[in-house]
Amino acid sequence: MDRIKKKLREATFFLGKLVEGSHLAFGDRDEFDFYLSAFLSAARSIDYRLRHEQKPTYPTFRATWDTTLTTDEQALVKFMIDDRNFEIHDSGSSRVQADERVAIGSSYRDTSGTVTVLAPVGVRIELVKPTFSFLMNGMPVPVVESCRSYLDILERLVTDYCRTSEPHNTPLQPPSGAVASS
Repeated sequence: MDRIKKKLREATFFLGKLVEGSHLAFGDRDEFDFYLSAFLSAARSIDYRLRHEQKPTYPTFRATWDTTLTTDEQALVKFMIDDRNFEIHDSGSSRVQADERVAIGSSYRDTSGTVTVLAPVGVRIELVKPTFSFLMNGMPVPVVESCRSYLDILERLVTDYCRTSEPHNTPLQPPSGAVASS
């Protein structure tokens, strides 16, 4: 389980880089995409590693565990897996970039740089910062928010698997009325 937990830490690391990059006004826009690609790959590797390293018990556990997810969580997991596949095997992540206009006074500063404005009094100056979203059900959802929610689900997956795979624990039970998928 150490290698699986290391993948969780790796995904957490790249999520941190996405958070940092999502607030920057200046700099290389490719970096955000590089970190998104790395996050998607690390996150997807968690399930792959569990399937490979825990062959005897994980597939049955996962089928039951999936029934404990809400419809929204199931949709998010599917979306993130599909987006990772687009990123790795197709034309890149489906994330979209838009612009956010930020009114600034005499200066603006973030970790990517500083801009100082010299303009006549009363002139409105705006800075254009990028925003990054996924389109989910036709609605823009910030990439960072989606990735954070996905990572929360994966952390719960690993925690639940560790808890239920120990010999003295009972298997995870689906909620009443839920039917396990095969």
